[in-house]
Amino acid sequence: MATTSSHPPTTTEPAPAGTARRLAGLAAVLGPLLLGAAFLISPYDTNADADEIARVIAAHQGATEASVWLWTVGTVVLAPGLIAVGLLATARSAKLGLWGSVLFGTGLLAITATPSLDAVALGALDKGVDVDTLAKVAKGTNDLLVVGVPILYFIAAHVIGAILLGVALLRSRTVPVWAAWLLILAMPFNVAGYASGIDPVTVLSFVMLAVPFGYAALAFVRHGTGWVRGTP
Repeated sequence: MATTSSHPPTTTEPAPAGTARRLAGLAAVLGPLLLGAAFLISPYDTNADADEIARVIAAHQGATEASVWLWTVGTVVLAPGLIAVGLLATARSAKLGLWGSVLFGTGLLAITATPSLDAVALGALDKGVDVDTLAKVAKGTNDLLVVGVPILYFIAAHVIGAILLGVALLRSRTVPVWAAWLLILAMPFNVAGYASGIDPVTVLSFVMLAVPFGYAALAFVRHGTGWVRGTP
């Protein structure tokens, strides 16, 4: 004798986008742009030595403080955006999306765990520390293993993480092919720009990140992740 289940069938129809989904989608675009703006107004070249950086910061304290604020806010804003993109990528390609999200996210955590030398320099200058002493402090801090290892991890993790996320979105055709390739190439450009001290390349890398994140965020807001909760 045939019986019918008392439970309604699981539906794949996404729930209407709520405030949290909209905010996470906005954060996915705004976060990278804020980080790009931080580098755009930073007064020194990223490949300069400690002495030059200390002197430039001393001469441009206002721009340095604005850059620190943009970097701090941008990192905080990027976090929920990365979660949204990561959930979307993981729903489409479980291993690539998960590993990409974990590596990119922990890379950001690693770099935020290191001292902000810009903030340290501003505090030291405010208390009358001379530029030569400030340069020695900056060099000594950068030479610490507890600083160097997280920085190296960040470099590797955010590059590999972004590439994996890009491949996950590329395979699933969640974003246009060209946008997925922008994501794959964005963080290698980021490292190249930072290491060479060519600020426009570094800024461009964050714009390259914002575009595919924006497409992914649009899919996230419109359709959710694609996961549905079954009825118990």
